[in-house]
Amino acid sequence: MKKHIAIILSVLFLSITGCGQSGSLMPLEELPEDYSLEQAKKDGCITHEDGDIIQGMERFQQFYDATQSGKADKVRLAYYYSPDNPSGYAPEACEAEALKADDPSLYILDLSFDGEQYTIRWYSDGEEIIRNYSCLMKYEGPAESPDAAYQSYTRYVLTNDDAVTWQELAWGMVSSQLGDYIDYMSVCTDFVYE
Repeated sequence: MKKHIAIILSVLFLSITGCGQSGSLMPLEELPEDYSLEQAKKDGCITHEDGDIIQGMERFQQFYDATQSGKADKVRLAYYYSPDNPSGYAPEACEAEALKADDPSLYILDLSFDGEQYTIRWYSDGEEIIRNYSCLMKYEGPAESPDAAYQSYTRYVLTNDDAVTWQELAWGMVSSQLGDYIDYMSVCTDFVYE
């Protein structure tokens, strides 16, 4: 009897803590305000730091492969942006509360595929944001500029156009023509530095 109670309590504890695979992660709305980059890594989130993946590329590739085959799957993404080098600011700017409040920043998002569409959801200022897309595109190529710090990239991007190129998406971001913008969301980026 004691053995059964111990097993039940262990299963209950794991389901409450949110640790482990994406199916047992704590719901986004229940994450504590002090949820940290270290906790995201420990929980197995696919983690990006300053725009580049630092943990979970293999798991993201599994997600991509499964969803390209039409299989439902879910992953949790963590994006961490560290403060810029404070030497670039005037000393009084480093003291500004606004600067402290904005940096560093950690964003946690859930990305799922139900067999037909991708859904990405997150919270911003307590409000749930949900976006749906029909395609998860994979783009690979050399750095866009000879001055880039990286040599090549692999980008995974949610979009509703299965024929759009990375160049078209990038052009849409900088073009002043209203019709050039294409709705998309970059969800995983791997820069190769050599």
